[in-house]
Amino acid sequence: MREVRISDIDLAGARAAYQECGYWLSPPLFDRDEVERFRAATARVIDGDYRGDRQPTLCLPPNPGDHDLRKIDNAWWADPDLALLATDATLGAIAAALLEAQSVRLWQDQLLYKPPGGPNETTIGWHQDWASWDTVASHGAFVTAWVAFDDVDDENGAMQMIPGSHQWGLIPNASNFFATDRDAQLDGLSDLHPGSPSSVVMGAGQVSFHHPLTFHGSGPNTSNRLRRSLAVHFVDGSVTAVSREGFWQHYNLKLFQKRGGQLDEPYRFDDLCPLVHSTG
Repeated sequence: MREVRISDIDLAGARAAYQECGYWLSPPLFDRDEVERFRAATARVIDGDYRGDRQPTLCLPPNPGDHDLRKIDNAWWADPDLALLATDATLGAIAAALLEAQSVRLWQDQLLYKPPGGPNETTIGWHQDWASWDTVASHGAFVTAWVAFDDVDDENGAMQMIPGSHQWGLIPNASNFFATDRDAQLDGLSDLHPGSPSSVVMGAGQVSFHHPLTFHGSGPNTSNRLRRSLAVHFVDGSVTAVSREGFWQHYNLKLFQKRGGQLDEPYRFDDLCPLVHSTG
């Protein structure tokens, strides 16, 4: 049975905390049986056992070792249980409340598998999600739901946020998901904005929601436990496709255009950006 229903959540309080800090931590939203299904799905996708109708968009690193962080984009394409999670109605309703949006679509997901390993293998550098999307989206009405499949603490590489950093705007050239010297990154940011990281300690089945401009990252997994999660990126249904110059353009633009979408049209198509919440 679902741990918490949407009617049990103080959405106004969640929105106030999100607007102040740049993130909000939910109570447990998924029960033990659901989490076990997510873990089993993770194992399948990590092993290349794809039971969906498409392979993931991107799997990094290309030749992973036993101790390497794995990042798999659009895992929901590859496994029906992860597809159900990525399009979960409760997550969509919370995302809509935080965005104050009438409709919300799935932008993409990222399956994150962090085994025990050292800093070079399992660190996630400080970054702002909007830095990956600003060249293809009309505006930054995005929110990320990070679903924990394991209990998460500093020992196994809890995600860390810099509270209030969503108010800094997009910091050019400051985001690097794959950076391993996070202290050097922080030193560079401190010259522009003061801010101390805060670890987001979570239980399996909890979800953290963060703003696309909130700086976040995580240290290495120094424990003997896995840290598995799904980052589900949601977008306001009013966000339209654009093409701006930049370091790179997210692949959703080309996929959208391949399906017949045009610039200045809202992102859509249920096999690309399915609708997960609508008040209409």
